[in-house]
Amino acid sequence: MDSNNASKTIHSTAILENEVHVAEGVVIEPYCHIVGPVEIGKDTKISSFCYIRGPAKIGERNRINPNCVIGTEPESRDAKPTGLIIIGNDNTISEFTAIQRGTGDRDTEIGNNNFIMDNVHISHDNKLGNNVTIAPNVVLGGHTVVHDGATIGIASSTHQFSTIGAYSMIGMNSTVTKDVPPFTTVFGNPAKIRKWNVYQMKKLGMQNIPSGDTYEKYHSQFVTDSRREMLDISSITDSRESGN
Repeated sequence: MDSNNASKTIHSTAILENEVHVAEGVVIEPYCHIVGPVEIGKDTKISSFCYIRGPAKIGERNRINPNCVIGTEPESRDAKPTGLIIIGNDNTISEFTAIQRGTGDRDTEIGNNNFIMDNVHISHDNKLGNNVTIAPNVVLGGHTVVHDGATIGIASSTHQFSTIGAYSMIGMNSTVTKDVPPFTTVFGNPAKIRKWNVYQMKKLGMQNIPSGDTYEKYHSQFVTDSRREMLDISSITDSRESGN
């Protein structure tokens, strides 16, 4: 049977150890195992058979579907799991997804409103922005950075230290070995730039949508000298048509 405590619902078969702080409205279904320190924000639902090991901070209104594993040791021979798992708000994390802890002084971070489908592998030190979509069976190599609005297709993979630009699209079954510029569509093995992601450009209300093979010129406008920094797309997104 479930036990209710100040609007929290924790099934009697769930195991919570070592400082697990659960906010109001949280639901933890049967046979979950959560090892603290872990903080779980309001109205988050953790479905059956999930395993979560801290240190981890999980925000509000997340949906973590059955059989997810969050906070395991990094799959690296030398690295030690010293970083956090930080998950923002309003994310969907689907069945059998695995998320590893960060290494050194780095954390594994997931932003807000991301849609992570089933059987996704999020490696140590990965950083996801907001509104990212990741299709089933995707594998992100260690230290991969995925910026806002990017979409990664079914069964694709990224090399470690890859940067996936904002609002880019990676086609299914692609192997990403180099950084992906923002607003581009890439696919293949190895993945190559094929065209602009015009759909996202129009959706954002952008004007002066580029045409032709102007990828390098376009890319240089937004990539900083440090490939680990956020790609600056403000000059694009601020050029929306009035009223959009």
